[in-house]
Amino acid sequence: MKKNFFYVAALAVGLSLGFVSCGDDDEENNEVVEVLDMAVLNPIVNNYADAVVMPTYKALVEKNTALYNAVNALCEAPSDELFAEAAEAWLDAREPWETSEAFLFGPVDALGLDPNMDSWPLDQAGIENILKSGNWSALEWNDDSEAEAAQGVRGFHTLEYLLWKDGQPRTVADADYVANASSWCNYMKAVANLLKKDAEELYAAWKESYEGGDAYVNLFKNHGNSTYQTALACAEEIIDGCITIAEEVGNAKIGDPYNLYVSGEKEAALYAVESWYSWHSRDDYTNNIYSIRNAYYGSLDGTVANNSLATFMKENNAVLDALVKASIKTAEEAIQAIPQPFRNHINSTEAENAMDACAALATTLETLKAELRSYFE
Repeated sequence: MKKNFFYVAALAVGLSLGFVSCGDDDEENNEVVEVLDMAVLNPIVNNYADAVVMPTYKALVEKNTALYNAVNALCEAPSDELFAEAAEAWLDAREPWETSEAFLFGPVDALGLDPNMDSWPLDQAGIENILKSGNWSALEWNDDSEAEAAQGVRGFHTLEYLLWKDGQPRTVADADYVANASSWCNYMKAVANLLKKDAEELYAAWKESYEGGDAYVNLFKNHGNSTYQTALACAEEIIDGCITIAEEVGNAKIGDPYNLYVSGEKEAALYAVESWYSWHSRDDYTNNIYSIRNAYYGSLDGTVANNSLATFMKENNAVLDALVKASIKTAEEAIQAIPQPFRNHINSTEAENAMDACAALATTLETLKAELRSYFE
């Protein structure tokens, strides 16, 4: 299939440019490959940006705005019903974030927005100090030396702690809330506002301007710049993002608690489980796998887009395409098979199976990257 792809594509490009001949030298061959790179991969890169990244970040803004509004409504008239609505809004806002984790490159990384929004574990002592002092300025940072301290007391998980307890929304009778209700609400509003602002900054960097220059989506789609020199570099960035989150879910999100638990550090293992206040760990991890699926399929709904890595690979290596799809599905199902809540089943056989499935997925994605590169070298 590889040979057929190159023959047909190279012939088409060569005829259109008029430089394919028996006497082509290395420079001309490189030019053919570069044009092939653009002609074949540009539609995939463009669709990925337009149909996966941009709508995910748009949803992140919309749902964090809804979360901010729900928290403000709760604080204006506290009730169990509004606590539950704000907690549900947190779940809704969490979903586009977790389904964006296969593309934690560019502005989300360079601008510190990932740790701003999603640092774990939290600085729980720092949170308690802020609740007592009302020092909301501790949530902000202006330089790298301040970043880590601020990021440990803000973001999704700080708000999770304030909204959730033992897998259920807090209530107005909750002892922690009652002890300091005014400060509790001010803290919730401050964190929700920062989440909204961070989501807006991230979306604007992709859509409007990145660090005072062109929109990041244009840097990515147009490449030929210092950030991305070729369409192949963009395609490899897509796959690298998938590999990174597959490894993170297996090795860190599941693996860190597991390793601590089996080594006898059971309390540390419990605190290492991300999203344990809401008991949302499994769904977070599953959404991370969906982020890989979305990147590979070129869509957000589980269908395969025409201009996608999946379609390209199916046409050129159907066996590998089937393996990638099966590995994604296996990882998803293995994570969901962990008994709920994960924090009570850290050392389960199902957790071991999920780690193995994520490792296998990462290995398959490495094979995918190597195979893709082989078409354009």
